[in-house]
Amino acid sequence: MKRTSNYSIFQSQLQKGLEDFTAKKFQFAGSSEIIKLDMHCHDYNSDKPDEILGRILNVSETWLESETLLQSLKKHGCNAFTITNHNNARSCWEMQDKGFDVLSAAEFSCHVPDFNVGIHVLAYGFNPREEQVLLKLRRNIYHFQEYALQQNIPTVWAHPLYFYAPKGLPSIDFFNKMLLVFERFEVLNGQRDTWQNMLSLEWLKTFDEEKMIHYAKKYDVQPHDYCFKPLEKSYTGGSDSHMGIFAGLTGTQLYIPNLAVRKLDESMSSLALEAIINGDMIPFGANNSSEKMAIAFLDYVCQIAIHHKDPGLFRILLHKGTMADKSIALLVTNAFGEIRRHKVTMNFIELFHKSFLGKVPSKTKKWFIPSVYKPVFDDAKKIADTFNHRPTDMVKDYDEAISSISNQLNLVLAQRFGLKMQEMLKDGQLQKLKLSTIIEKLELPSELRVYLDENIKSKNKRIHKPDIGKFLDGLNFPFLASSLILSAHFTSAKVLYSNRPLLNSISEITGKYKHPKRMLWMTDTFNDQNGVSMVLKSVLQVIKERNLPIDILIASYKIKPEEHLKVIKPISEFDIPNYSSQSIRIPNFLEIHRLFQDGDYDRLMCSTEGPMGLAALYLKHAFSVKSFFYLHTDWMMFAKKVLKFDRPASSRLRRILRTYYSNFDGLFVLNKDQKKWLSNKQMNLKSKHLHLTAHWVDEAFKPQKVKKEEVFGIASDVPVLLYAGRVSREKGVDELVEIFTQAKKDIPKLRLLVIGTGPFEEEMKEKLPDELFFGWVERHELPRYYSAADLLVLPSKFDTFSMVVLESISCGLPVVAYDSKGPKDILSGTEAGFLVKRKLEMSGQIASYFQDESLRSKMIKAAVLRSQDYSSKLIMDDLLKVVEL
Repeated sequence: MKRTSNYSIFQSQLQKGLEDFTAKKFQFAGSSEIIKLDMHCHDYNSDKPDEILGRILNVSETWLESETLLQSLKKHGCNAFTITNHNNARSCWEMQDKGFDVLSAAEFSCHVPDFNVGIHVLAYGFNPREEQVLLKLRRNIYHFQEYALQQNIPTVWAHPLYFYAPKGLPSIDFFNKMLLVFERFEVLNGQRDTWQNMLSLEWLKTFDEEKMIHYAKKYDVQPHDYCFKPLEKSYTGGSDSHMGIFAGLTGTQLYIPNLAVRKLDESMSSLALEAIINGDMIPFGANNSSEKMAIAFLDYVCQIAIHHKDPGLFRILLHKGTMADKSIALLVTNAFGEIRRHKVTMNFIELFHKSFLGKVPSKTKKWFIPSVYKPVFDDAKKIADTFNHRPTDMVKDYDEAISSISNQLNLVLAQRFGLKMQEMLKDGQLQKLKLSTIIEKLELPSELRVYLDENIKSKNKRIHKPDIGKFLDGLNFPFLASSLILSAHFTSAKVLYSNRPLLNSISEITGKYKHPKRMLWMTDTFNDQNGVSMVLKSVLQVIKERNLPIDILIASYKIKPEEHLKVIKPISEFDIPNYSSQSIRIPNFLEIHRLFQDGDYDRLMCSTEGPMGLAALYLKHAFSVKSFFYLHTDWMMFAKKVLKFDRPASSRLRRILRTYYSNFDGLFVLNKDQKKWLSNKQMNLKSKHLHLTAHWVDEAFKPQKVKKEEVFGIASDVPVLLYAGRVSREKGVDELVEIFTQAKKDIPKLRLLVIGTGPFEEEMKEKLPDELFFGWVERHELPRYYSAADLLVLPSKFDTFSMVVLESISCGLPVVAYDSKGPKDILSGTEAGFLVKRKLEMSGQIASYFQDESLRSKMIKAAVLRSQDYSSKLIMDDLLKVVEL
């Protein structure tokens, strides 16, 4: 899973824009007159995080020592130094006391009262007394800025497009007003992606004297109360590094005239402060997506595991924050508690953390590592070597090494999972395992006493004395370590893209760096023998023909990628017992994460509720994108008819489906009954989020002049009743035997032809030994079968749309079906088929159809006419409108 070095068009535009900006030179400035300063970096005194989750858990933002940070800064080319911890300058004072030349600074969490927004402000060159005043004033940004100007303390609005707004995104008035309050802006933040950084820059470029006058009047603000030079906006850069890994790789070049002479008598920190005050500076740093933040979060997770202490249940329950925050905190602290109990995982966590900071693991340690993990050790060593010898390659090398480690862990995990599945199959455990039982186990007792009292445990059938510790001990190193890597990438994307609507708004305002509108369509099935696969192949064909900004993503060992079809290899694959037409393929979530990011997608669609469905929700919440679900299957009916769920199990399944579907921004449904069910009181989904859609068939499905002899091998005067579909009970084929037998009493020559395979096939052949069974027929051959038959029978009450009905009428073959769901929507109000309520009525309509030649002729014409309402262009245009493409 190596990252490609070829940027997309959008990423190339961002990279070029950044390079053009950072390549600017100061007039008359040479390299000897430049000071390099990372204006935004942290160490262990950033011990109180702004995020509520960190405060509930009582964890520091970093445990990095000040001396280690300064060493990293110097190693990466800085020749002036500062430390900007959150709401304190303790590290600056401590290092100054030790004789280090460090510019005093801090990152203050300030409040904008009229918009109820929290922002971060960097301030430099203050003394301890002034620090205390700034701390008091930070609750009102206007008072804070007034005081800073009076004391000649330069301030910088850090990462302007990232802030804290408890009531949602603030209006554009907030940003416009802040333009009057600040004169220095951090437009190159090493932890933010280039898109966010460049949008900050472009937004600032729109400011001029005319706008200043307009905004000053509109907001009743006097810019000179806050800025020494309100019109001369200046730009800074900083790594925003908390771990020291990338400290100094992003920062600010400060222009100091006659630097060679002045530095003999003046400190570098005082010269740096002078340049900051004067605005003589330009940021430096490289193009960045989310790699730096993902790596930083991974190291942060490692450090939390190393330093983790139980915050205590009462702290979690009584702390500020929502119930969701507290629930997450409880899960997180328990997860880290279990990780610390796993010695192998902790050894590797310590190895990762030390490698990130250039500490090469000893060769002797490799001797004691199992051979399967030696490649992981080698990758950790490469990370340390890059830190020490190739700092400019750190992002690329670290990213590739982490990907390699993740791949290796997933490979080990897949092999062990496969062996476990084989053992379960061999012992017959998997065949005996019922989905209803699994769902029942998910519902744990709500009474805490049940988990503590042994007597109650033994009486409670749902609890079954679970040994949670033993279960978690079984989650071995590959799972735990790969989960940590994935969680770091998820958190990184979540932080970067949580304000995506704002970024889109800024790009519209500036007319620059508009994110492409591209959708990733995800599915667990594509080349399987089922209706969903056939539909998605038709969708892909239309996408190709119209060159739509949509790609379909599948996991497969066999299928090769093609235009608009992305294929990743699953890390594991296994068949579903008693359902041979579909396999479960476990995709690599990290690979999907990177594919989504590198492909510049900004919305997604999912067609299946399996692993890809979970991956879709992962992407939605990670990248803050709109997500849609295309609902093909009625799982409640499937559970009732096939899995034989009882009422309690069905209720649990319904609650799971409700929770799952409600996470999407919109659902595409294939019939009116389904739409009505999803919006009823039990499911409670909003009607405005439910969109009625349909399928279509390709041009091959049209009436053909074929004879029964050449297709079926029977005489042309023999009446043919055709069934096409999966031969299983949920499709009603058990009823079909009775329906056909009854109809044959009235039409003695009637023959039944069955196309398809399934678990009921052999039993059906035994009951109808004289009828014809053709098994699986390739899709391109189906029009011949439809055209040669006389009537299609559909005994299913399960179909959400019934593609077979549309295929059939498109070939001029009328249909008899139950008056339910998909078939009802297609046939109701037309003469293209019969809709019946009961089995006896279905057999009666079959008989009447073959007994009335004029009726047959009329229905054949009506069938073709009705099929023309299902145009791929109209259906796809409606879908594109809903997903805003």
